[in-house]
This record gives sequence, C-alpha cells and structure tokens, in this order.
Amino acid sequence: MPMKTDDLIILLEIARCGSFLKAGAVLGLDNSTVSRRIAALERDLKAPVVDRGAQGCTLTPLGERLLKSCEQVEAAVDEVRRLSGQSAVSRATSGELSGLVRVATTEAFGTYIIAEVLARLHHDNPALQVEIVTQTRLSPYSVGADIEIGVGEPVRGRPGAFTLTDYRLGLYASERYLEERGTPASAADVADHSLIYYVEGLLRVADLDVLGQTGFAHPPSFASTSPHAQLHATRHGAGIGLLPSFIAEPDASLRRVLFDEVSVIAQFSAFLAPGRLRRPAATQVAAAIVEEVKSRQHLLLPTS
Repeated sequence: MPMKTDDLIILLEIARCGSFLKAGAVLGLDNSTVSRRIAALERDLKAPVVDRGAQGCTLTPLGERLLKSCEQVEAAVDEVRRLSGQSAVSRATSGELSGLVRVATTEAFGTYIIAEVLARLHHDNPALQVEIVTQTRLSPYSVGADIEIGVGEPVRGRPGAFTLTDYRLGLYASERYLEERGTPASAADVADHSLIYYVEGLLRVADLDVLGQTGFAHPPSFASTSPHAQLHATRHGAGIGLLPSFIAEPDASLRRVLFDEVSVIAQFSAFLAPGRLRRPAATQVAAAIVEEVKSRQHLLLPTS
C-alpha cells in the first residue's frame, strides 16, 4: 500500500503536541487511529519515526528529517481546502488566514483579552480555526500550542520566550460591601476585612503569592482557583477582592480600594512555537495579540 500523505500531517501534529492523544484531539481522530496510522507510516519507511515514552513521545532522527516535508504537505492541503471553499465564503481573499491556531493562556487573560482578538480574527477570516486552552504559566514542555502565554518570567530553556506585558492586581470591592463594612483608609485597615483571592495551597505560580504586599496577614476568607469566581464573589459583597485590573476595571459595580497604596505588579510571558512546529497562521495571530495588548495598557496597568 503506498504511503498516505495525510500520515505526514499526523506526524507533524504529534511533533507539535508531544502525544498521540493530543494530536488526535486536534485532528479529530481517536488515539488508536493515530497509533495505527503512524505504525503504517513506519512500515512504509521501514524505520521508526516516533519514540514512545511514559511522558509522551518525541520524533526519531528520521521523523525530524521528515518535518519539512510534513509542513509542505500541510500547506498544500490547506491551500486546496481554501481554494475549494473560497466561492462559498464571500469574505475569503488570497491573504486570508486559515487553518488551526491554538493558544494556551490563563483563564482570565484568555477570556478578557485573547478571546476578543481571536473572535475578531475569525470573523474576518472564516477559514481560521482557533482554540484556547488554559494554563497558568509557561510549561518547560510542549503543550501542542502555537502560542503560549503564562504568568511569570519566561521559562529558562524555552528559546524565543519573551515578556508580553506587565499587569496590575489591585483591591476592589462592591458598593454594598463598602457600605456595610466601611472603606479601609490605609493598608493597615485591610486586616479587618474579608479577602477574596486564590486558594493558597493550590497556588502553582510564585508570582501570585503576593498577600504580603497587600496588608492582609490572614488567608483569604473566600478563595477560589478561578478568577471568575473571585470576581463574582467580589461583585456580590463577599469581601475585598485582589483582582487583575483588566477584569475588574470594566466592571462598573466595583470600586477601587486603596488604589495608590496597594499595587501588585505581575507579568505575562509569551512563547511562540519554533517555526518547524508552528501552524501557518500563528505568526500573524501572535502579532495581533501583541497589538491588542498594547491597546489594552489602560486596563492592564491603570493609573490613578
């Protein structure tokens, strides 16, 4: 049986994702199908192309040498799909973005910043397929994403990682809470108030272990691993929330508390997958994200 060119696309996705399971999820194939197709490719080539391990899989030297051909096949298939669907999509142009781009980022940043820019890109480029997966910080290992954004400094050993932007966490409270409990006049006063923040024992990012900078000497009275739950709890009067300003500033029901006295600055870092593993539209999408971040500085780093 002759080699199937789409087996090369499967191999490329495995290189991007680092596992059969994740590659199958991207391609809409089950794990057994991915495994069977790679086995068939190895039979055709009479040599292994993937090293399977407990932590995932990597390409053999032969698999690495095949990557350029894999990318050429993927680009050709994408071009055929774009041309065949062009008449059905009135907005399609020769410069339209197409294919899949996966972005891994934090829950809050993904919702309030990334989702909006990707929604606009997809609206203008209907052939572009976008995926957002959540992670808190950059991983030292591949997660199959074209663009990764996480809290903290760029991870050592990830060439190409860069600082995307600083952002501010501040204290916010609802009008109802401040009417009932009073507005703290100084950082020392916050010790008498309920704090809404992350579950301390589940914090996996040292950059967010910042309670010592706020005046709160006690653990959160309302804690959640979800910043959305923190925002809703703050909105409904459970206490004073230590929230990223880019999610709290647009909420008209919240008031800043001790904005000039208590300021915590954190950082988002970003990583663009190496060229050989990067999906075709990823570079343009990354550029759009960078521009969006520049335009949102008034929310990411608000001033008094």
